[in-house]
Amino acid sequence: MTASTFDSSTPQSLSAVGSDRLTRDVLFLTTFLLIWLTASPFPDLSDPKLLEPNGEGNLVGQFLAILVTLALGAFVFVKRAHVVLKALTPILVLTFLWFACSAALSLYPGLAVRRLVLAALTVFQAAVFLLVPQDRDHFSRLLAVGALIVLLLCYAGIIFLPELSIHQSTDLAEPDLAGNWRGFFTHKNGAGAGMVVLVFIGIFVARTSSSLLGALIVALAAIFLVFTEAKSPIRLLPVVLGLSVLLTRLRNPAAKFIAAISVPAIIAILTIGSVRFEAIYALVGGWISDPTFTGRDEIWSFALDHIAERPVVGFGFQAFWGTPELLSNWTYLKSWGYRASDAHNGFLNIAVMTGLVGLAVSMIWIFVQPLLDHMRAPADRTDPALSMLFLQIWLFILCLSGFESDIFSGGSVLWFMAVVSIIGLRYQATAELVAGDR
Repeated sequence: MTASTFDSSTPQSLSAVGSDRLTRDVLFLTTFLLIWLTASPFPDLSDPKLLEPNGEGNLVGQFLAILVTLALGAFVFVKRAHVVLKALTPILVLTFLWFACSAALSLYPGLAVRRLVLAALTVFQAAVFLLVPQDRDHFSRLLAVGALIVLLLCYAGIIFLPELSIHQSTDLAEPDLAGNWRGFFTHKNGAGAGMVVLVFIGIFVARTSSSLLGALIVALAAIFLVFTEAKSPIRLLPVVLGLSVLLTRLRNPAAKFIAAISVPAIIAILTIGSVRFEAIYALVGGWISDPTFTGRDEIWSFALDHIAERPVVGFGFQAFWGTPELLSNWTYLKSWGYRASDAHNGFLNIAVMTGLVGLAVSMIWIFVQPLLDHMRAPADRTDPALSMLFLQIWLFILCLSGFESDIFSGGSVLWFMAVVSIIGLRYQATAELVAGDR
């Protein structure tokens, strides 16, 4: 994405320019904050209602998502309708078509279709989100404002609402997390992932608009990240920072591919591999004190068994975990995978929901397309700082998906920002096609 990707309007009066700028500011920040805060920030984890299955989801959140989507749609229709079509690649269309087939064959087709529609809205929102700012510097300043608001609310929660911002011993699901910071997020792992994204944003802001604000964002996010004690985000942050620098400096396409896939592949071998192979389990046990990865191994085994039951179409998009069929079959003698909220692995999660075919086509869009876009993006039409931001967020979700299920997860901050990055790399790769927009 370059200056030509952002909107360059025709000459207007000063009042019209000011009005246009205000519209963009409000639309961008509204979208950003709704994604981060959701419709129900600072949830009370001691509330028994949180343990109840809710197939309808958050109706207020869905209503707000539709309103924001309509506003973004109106904006892009007037300003950049032809540019947003660049995000609609054949593999993305094929992915959603397969997900629709999986939804139709699900035991809960209505639920799967509703969540598939919301997933499509997320992709559309991300595609337009990138086109709202007028230029790279405007994008940077808006991200800085949004990041600072998020951090201010998180720290304000720690100070003024600690019972709703820090995990408590009264939390019904995981009381052992007492003391871990979570801010307005539902879980410390979500907060940790969000803070890592904010670190990336802070680096981008420091490189593009304000070194002081950028450093402040990085410092505040890093401190909060430490107090979440979210192990995977904390350990992956330096890995992704180093990997992103390496990826930008490599020139050989094969070397870029190996670098991009190396860490996610190693994580997959050590985690999923430990479930099926005793040798890998013993190897992992010799390295870390908890080779079960805090009980994830049981969920991974449960997911693998169910993938084998329906390997082609899966159980339906977002229509497997937490369904009445699973919850009603659980007893204390059975795997607690029956009561899990997800597979705690993004790739297994897609496979159990949409089958191995769904996993294959979605990985082409999530991994292969962004990597190819990065490699073929014209050097004279890409911004190094912007490219780095996109690569860091993209690499982070690929690596974190070995432990969490953010891919195609409705309401996930990381997933929205990952889609922004995937589409941002696409816009950069096709920049020469829209250079005449000015």
